[in-house]
Amino acid sequence: MKTVSFYAKATLMILIVQILAVSSALANTFYAVAAGGYVENETQFMSVDTPSYKLGIGYQFHPKWYLETGFQLLGEQNTDIQDIGFDDPLYEASGLYVSALGKASGRSGELFYRIGVMKADIKTTQISASTCDTIGLMQVAAVNGGNLCSSDDGILAGMLGIGFDYYLSSSLLIRSEVEHIQGESEYSANAIYIGLRVNF
Repeated sequence: MKTVSFYAKATLMILIVQILAVSSALANTFYAVAAGGYVENETQFMSVDTPSYKLGIGYQFHPKWYLETGFQLLGEQNTDIQDIGFDDPLYEASGLYVSALGKASGRSGELFYRIGVMKADIKTTQISASTCDTIGLMQVAAVNGGNLCSSDDGILAGMLGIGFDYYLSSSLLIRSEVEHIQGESEYSANAIYIGLRVNF
């Protein structure tokens, strides 16, 4: 019985060590990030500078690489056109993204660069002196001797960024980042963000 008890205890100890090793290996491999900032949007029809934010979740699949996915609001500008029964934004852009982040760790934080893709929805509204279909848009209403024209485009875009995650603790970091987005239909954006990253 003593032999059985010894083997049972040894097996249990080995199992506990293995569980702790796996738990340690998985610690801080996931993170969540929330950041706010400012973005300069360029579309085929207008330029819009506006506040922006992004929400994401990431996974460290390699000592030097993260995979991150999330939602990004690329801006919204509300209408100031009165008495036409139109209350949609003049400009609204948002997208879902997935990107790979390569990192270099230092004593104070992690320098990273971002390469990714985004599926974005770009909605624009503008007043045109000509008919909307001549500029490839849909007519919403007639206003001030012209036409209120709108477009709603789903586009694919590439993302490039560089940033730094500054350690406040092992699980809490301050993220700063600059980013460029280049997409279909002559869309592009330059953005700057600052936010928090939480490891878990």
